[in-house]
Amino acid sequence: MLIVLSGCFTKPDALPGMQKFSKSQGMLLRLRDSLLSHYSSAGSEIEKRNILEDYHQKLLAYLINNPMDSIRVTIDEITTDGLTITTRSHFDKIAFKYGLKFNTDRSPRIDSIYRFMKSLKEGTDTLVNFSFTGACQVNSPDSARLPTFIIYAFPIPLQYNRR
Repeated sequence: MLIVLSGCFTKPDALPGMQKFSKSQGMLLRLRDSLLSHYSSAGSEIEKRNILEDYHQKLLAYLINNPMDSIRVTIDEITTDGLTITTRSHFDKIAFKYGLKFNTDRSPRIDSIYRFMKSLKEGTDTLVNFSFTGACQVNSPDSARLPTFIIYAFPIPLQYNRR
């Protein structure tokens, strides 16, 4: 009887019909949602600018100190120009983009990243890790044309981690 009752009180990992996110993807969503809440309650344009700057610093600190592992994104664009591959992807008004130039003489590890990036297909949803390049942008949540966060990072295979 106790086993049956304890089963009734356990928390599910995710609500039915809800997507389960990785720790890093969930944190990015929580940070974005917190920005939306603070920004919408701001009383002046100066206060809104200060909130955007504050969240830029929070996003940057998070990205510098935490890996972006297992993030599900939609691939928007893959452009190859010689040995430079530029990728753009997104989820929920959070965008990732970067152009990475490869050398002709690559180590096996770097060559596997090159082949992985070339194999990505536009319009597909995929699970990837991202390598952060040190820059990000926080835009007004009111913007209809800009994502709320732009993170300058390139996708790497799941078996690779940041450190």
